[in-house]
Amino acid sequence: MNNSSPAADGRKLVPLVLDGLELEVSELELATIKPLLEANGIEVVVQGATPLPNLPYELLVPEDELERAQTILREALQAGPEGAAEAESAAEAPPADPSFPVEESPEEG
Repeated sequence: MNNSSPAADGRKLVPLVLDGLELEVSELELATIKPLLEANGIEVVVQGATPLPNLPYELLVPEDELERAQTILREALQAGPEGAAEAESAAEAPPADPSFPVEESPEEG
């Protein structure tokens, strides 16, 4: 596949490499990894054989963001499905409203 290409802002894009191997992902994995990186502010360009869904996709990220992308993926892999569920439920929790002070319950003694 392609070694590099320019990003929309002119930065050099490089293949996402994890543990020394170029990361090639399925469509399902792509649907998880791309939003994860983009949510962390990392531009992701997908290259792949779209008419042939059985072939893997290649992810390209800006060269200066490669190490951060690798760290984010490693942390997600270490957290596993439990970590993903926890992060999702935390994201769905309603934000605290500072206009309503939280009253602490009196301590029973």
